[in-house]
Amino acid sequence: MTRRRWTILLGAIILGTGLLWAFLVHDPVEEGRCRLVRRKADPDSQLMGLAFRFIEPLGGKPDIVEDLPADFERPGYYQIKSGDRLIPVAVDYSKDLHLCIDADGDGILSEERCFTAKSVKATRISSSSHRFGPISPVSSDGGKADDGFYVNCYRTDAPALLITCSAFFRTGKLRLAGQTYRVAVVDGDYDGSYHSVLSLPVDRPWRQPGSDVFAIDLNRNGKFEISMALRSEVVPLGRLVQVDDAYYAIDIAPDGTSLTLSRTEPQFGTLVVEPNDADVRLRLWSDAADQHLPSGRQWQLPAGRYKAIDAFIKKTDASGDVWTFSSDSSSGSTHLGPLDFFEIKPGETTSVRIGLPFVVKADVQRAGSGIVSIRPVLVGCADEEYQANFRRNYRRPPERTFKIVDEKGTVLETGKFEYG
Repeated sequence: MTRRRWTILLGAIILGTGLLWAFLVHDPVEEGRCRLVRRKADPDSQLMGLAFRFIEPLGGKPDIVEDLPADFERPGYYQIKSGDRLIPVAVDYSKDLHLCIDADGDGILSEERCFTAKSVKATRISSSSHRFGPISPVSSDGGKADDGFYVNCYRTDAPALLITCSAFFRTGKLRLAGQTYRVAVVDGDYDGSYHSVLSLPVDRPWRQPGSDVFAIDLNRNGKFEISMALRSEVVPLGRLVQVDDAYYAIDIAPDGTSLTLSRTEPQFGTLVVEPNDADVRLRLWSDAADQHLPSGRQWQLPAGRYKAIDAFIKKTDASGDVWTFSSDSSSGSTHLGPLDFFEIKPGETTSVRIGLPFVVKADVQRAGSGIVSIRPVLVGCADEEYQANFRRNYRRPPERTFKIVDEKGTVLETGKFEYG
């Protein structure tokens, strides 16, 4: 009997110790706030979908660069934007790829650390490349940034396009209105801190917001899912986030160690779209709160600046046929007329007119030596662009035909456009 009591007592001690360890080591889920921990990022994940940039080679050496490391024989020059700063970068293409970044901004690259490229195998999403990093430049406050970024190089023989992507993210869990949500933030502008709200209008393709990134697992399925046309869980950092019908102010510690979401009631204005008796669905980026606007013609929005990245129009004609038109959310250069940039002011109405009548135009691009790409584009009444594969009664039409004629009307070429 004594042995049994000691066994029970020992089991209780072990259980109590385990519970105490779990309580002390693992933070409890709190209402509206959480501690953020650093995790290594998967560059191919949806969470990183807004945290990359395309870096084109420069035509020559930037004036600020005074020298190079001794073994740089065939340098290619670049500039990477870190917050509000442009940081000079040199890549040596002579033998093994090396990269040197002017982290302290003094133009003396011979004193900087050089990075050797590592080979990265192709994945389902990305092709094989050579990767430098992670690289951590000096942060905006003069200290060394904890979180850095990778630089991917896809050619080894000559200066070409580089692609940068954040190497880490910060994540945690919090509770809102009784539900537990996983959240994450990414240093999307590589300045070593977490305060860069989306700045509009943007002077770059919309897939590169140039701000920090905020994510919340709204459907609580354990993933951060991005969408360019519908409601997205991964968005450019704004001042607010909408969860169900409520708005929460976003407050992130500059060093990325904690996050707080506070319930708030923003000031609202009205957006009215006049698309000739059609319904419109919109996806908007904003410095206020990212928005997915369901089919309609009028919406209440928090005051702020906005940019449409996707538009969908549905119109029923006199015969009852339903026609649908959509912008190209996969393209970084789609023009959406007055919806490219607009402001919502408290208590005021902002009206825009888009849609019919449409005009068909040809987007002609040089695709290589002796090759020209021709893409048909539908242009609306406000000069906004839509895909040519509009649908009638939700069915995709056959491939469009085309003719190429000279000034005298002589047909030079005929054919069909292909999907994809």
